[in-house]
Amino acid sequence: MALLDEENAAFGYYPQMGGRRRFNDPQGSADIPLQTFIGRLAGLLGLPADIANVVRTPNPMEVYGDVNYDPATQLPYDTRYFNKALPLQPKSKAGELAREAGSFVPLNPMPAVRGVQKLGGLLGEEIATRVATGQSILPSLSAEPQSAMFAAAPTSARQGVGKSKNRVGTTGQYVGAPQGIDSPQKLAAMRANYMKDVNQGIAGRDWYDDASKWISEVAPENRSQAIADAIGVSSQGTGVDSNLGFAVKGINQFAAGLPVETGRFPSNQSPLIQNALAGIQQHLGPKRQPFASNLSVEWNPSMAQYPVHDIWQGRAFGYKTPEGKPWDAGFSPQQHAFMDQQMVAIQDQLNNAKAGGFTDWNPLNTQAAAWTGAKIRSGDLLPSDAAMHYGDFSPKYQAMATHEQATGAGIGQIENLLSMPYEERLAFQNAVPWTDARGRDMIYGSGGLLVEPSTKAVGAYTPKATGLLEVNPAEVARPLVQQSGGAIIPSDAQMLNIGESSRAYIDAQNAGAWHKIIPDTQTSAAERNSINIPLDKSPTPEQMSKLSELATQNGMFAVDTGKGVNLINDPYSNIGKSRTGITLSKEIKGNLGTTLKDVIGDTGQRVKIETGYQDYESLWKDVGKGKATKQFLDTLKTNEQFAQSIEPALQQKALANMQRDAEFAKRTGGKVRDDIQKAREIFAAKGIAGLTAALASGVVLAEPARAVLDPSQLQ
Repeated sequence: MALLDEENAAFGYYPQMGGRRRFNDPQGSADIPLQTFIGRLAGLLGLPADIANVVRTPNPMEVYGDVNYDPATQLPYDTRYFNKALPLQPKSKAGELAREAGSFVPLNPMPAVRGVQKLGGLLGEEIATRVATGQSILPSLSAEPQSAMFAAAPTSARQGVGKSKNRVGTTGQYVGAPQGIDSPQKLAAMRANYMKDVNQGIAGRDWYDDASKWISEVAPENRSQAIADAIGVSSQGTGVDSNLGFAVKGINQFAAGLPVETGRFPSNQSPLIQNALAGIQQHLGPKRQPFASNLSVEWNPSMAQYPVHDIWQGRAFGYKTPEGKPWDAGFSPQQHAFMDQQMVAIQDQLNNAKAGGFTDWNPLNTQAAAWTGAKIRSGDLLPSDAAMHYGDFSPKYQAMATHEQATGAGIGQIENLLSMPYEERLAFQNAVPWTDARGRDMIYGSGGLLVEPSTKAVGAYTPKATGLLEVNPAEVARPLVQQSGGAIIPSDAQMLNIGESSRAYIDAQNAGAWHKIIPDTQTSAAERNSINIPLDKSPTPEQMSKLSELATQNGMFAVDTGKGVNLINDPYSNIGKSRTGITLSKEIKGNLGTTLKDVIGDTGQRVKIETGYQDYESLWKDVGKGKATKQFLDTLKTNEQFAQSIEPALQQKALANMQRDAEFAKRTGGKVRDDIQKAREIFAAKGIAGLTAALASGVVLAEPARAVLDPSQLQ
């Protein structure tokens, strides 16, 4: 029997767990007790500021319109401040998480607990979760980030909620009920009024189902619950649109390897989102936990057991402030328990009455319909917008990365494909897609971003070397990114640059590019010097050819998104360098608008579009010199964590491209470049490190690719 040492399971180290199990290391494990203590000390020192920063916390799903995504003003010297300011900073990921987790359980928290209990529901669920429940989230520090352990058991969703009796003996008041509900008749009237809101909001009854289905479609593989939890935390004090925006910001910060800093109350919400995305199990509180669990109904319906009690649920039940105004606070445990009881009775009545023609009323769709009805009744929601969920606001955050797979002209890689019929080029693209089984782009999905399914498109590009327009089949990757102050957040733009540089290199393209429409609320009329033309399908190749020629003549370039065409201003052209949104308006009223109507039937709308461009055309000309390889590797170095995340997907695509191109060349009499095939072989077998070593050691990339016909040599 071997002696115990520091590198075995007894000490939290599992040598067989490589790759992404970054939290398993003996040094990090040894640092956990000290960092936990310092985190608890930081929690104690920062507690006063934490309480002040959440005392005005609103409730989930409160619509504020198109908000500024910059963090709300916070008092200084909170827990996060002391976590960073105290000495003996952690030197490992496990230490960082231990310090963060320790801060959730301050040293000697009982005075704070008593204070929170006196304030009751008015302080919101930040304090209820972080102090009053006194929960430890420490046990899962070494959890696998991509495992599905992101939420507490459904039975604890309404943790800490209950009441000792149903009615007050002296008055008849139902415990936890709105003031004045003191008889069975008044209780029945309250239920009847609640059901009026349900009937008015029936269009929104499937909100949780629709939102959950959308999350499952766009979340990274095996990360749906983590995304639901992140959205649940960031829902606090927001509408659906801004809720999604805060979540996208935090998800992308995590993907980029940055500390999460998001939400309307970032000092309190950010650690919870960071932990959720890292796979640390935690309870989110009596409001947010049911909300996150209900967003899980698509993949784990057993979690969805409790309705969400926010201010609109309270107003539907008839709660009012002591001054008689609409309810605008959190709820006590007794109020939560009362509403839970009433929801069971109400859904039974709805099913017996076949309300709206349905007999499947449950806590989720009942609360969703009542929430919608209460909003419509108050004038805060239009009936036409009743069913809008996160997917309906997704286009606001979508970047567009249009890409082709027909090899760029002038590169010398199976160029005979370019003269073949459009259908043949489409079959070539479809043979080795960039999409996963759900139709989402593999680069951004594996990188940890939310990604909508890719759309088919028609690509148009004019290489400098030939000056001839190429129109080829294309696809559009649609990752969700965040913008602020009229521009994409730099770390998001960096990931887009890495993604499209990698795609251009692996596919042997002259360039890779992306673009993003910036919302009008963040731009001025003068900045909107590009055109967006929404369509319900892609233009035909003939239409795209005409649009591209028209765009070039007018200092623009045309891009098909699969759901419309964008004419993007070219600031390097003679016309585009001086164009503003004001001058573009005049152009649209003239020949440009007339021609657009003739070609596509619409003149579109003026928008600001941000772009990214990765140029490889000149680098491919020096055959065997490795210049394109160097640019590819240098771009990956700009964010090594994101590069590491997408590396397996890139390796898979490189191998598939190498084999497809070799087979196509053999079948059609075309030619492949040995240096391109060799680089693909090395990268597929040994990844970033192998290709970097080959380039540094002077390996002749023009050496024949041995594994083209024998993939087993890559093992």
